[in-house]
Amino acid sequence: MTNYEIKPFEITPEFETCWFQAGHHLNLRVKDTGASWLRAELPCFREHLAFALGNQLFFIQIFDVRDQANGWMNLNRLNAAANDANGIACLMPMQRNGKSWEPTVPGWGLIDALDQGPLDPVGQITDEPIEMTQWEIHDFGVQTVKQYLIQNGWIVESWQSDLGVDPSIFAHKDDKLCGFIVRTSNKGPDNGERPENSDSIAMQMFQRGWGAKFVGLKVAAADDPFDPRLQHLTRRIMRRSGMMVSRIEVEDLVSTKD
Repeated sequence: MTNYEIKPFEITPEFETCWFQAGHHLNLRVKDTGASWLRAELPCFREHLAFALGNQLFFIQIFDVRDQANGWMNLNRLNAAANDANGIACLMPMQRNGKSWEPTVPGWGLIDALDQGPLDPVGQITDEPIEMTQWEIHDFGVQTVKQYLIQNGWIVESWQSDLGVDPSIFAHKDDKLCGFIVRTSNKGPDNGERPENSDSIAMQMFQRGWGAKFVGLKVAAADDPFDPRLQHLTRRIMRRSGMMVSRIEVEDLVSTKD
């Protein structure tokens, strides 16, 4: 059962400043190593920041070393995000220094969320091919739809890639706020299907005066074309592969109970 709501972390001015400076610190290393950002936008729902490097994914929460109980850190959310994506959960201890924030750990500024030891992302990379999880495939679909909406005049208010939460994206255009449910499939010719409770989700959004939309996508690795002879197979996609995606078609989500 999916839910149409998830509460983001509270974005206080203090958190926003710390988050921005933590991101700036990491961005220099992301650029130097050829890593790519998965999440570096507010608001944030489970992880505060996330990036991919080599064959590994890193999910990060920042925290204030002088006030660890201020609500910034939520290990349950962080571990859920890392587990869903077969990624590595990291913490980034930050300390206020005058008007700015600085990491307290040298290098990347990260520690392992499990053993609290210093973590060097480069040292976590292996040559092992790793198959993409359903979370990664879903996240790719959400990112693809988000970029499509931006290119077509929508203002994206928020987005998240939790498979258990709908909608994936909230965006507005022409003074109309809409929630977009995204589903992605890597099996044969099938597009992602609407969730079973899409009727209920649509009704709840309509009751709040929001529009409700659905986008179903089909994806495959770039070297694995949509071959009709293989339509009965679920396509394996290896992490960091080039990706193909079907044409984006935005459908109105209509509640039959309305």
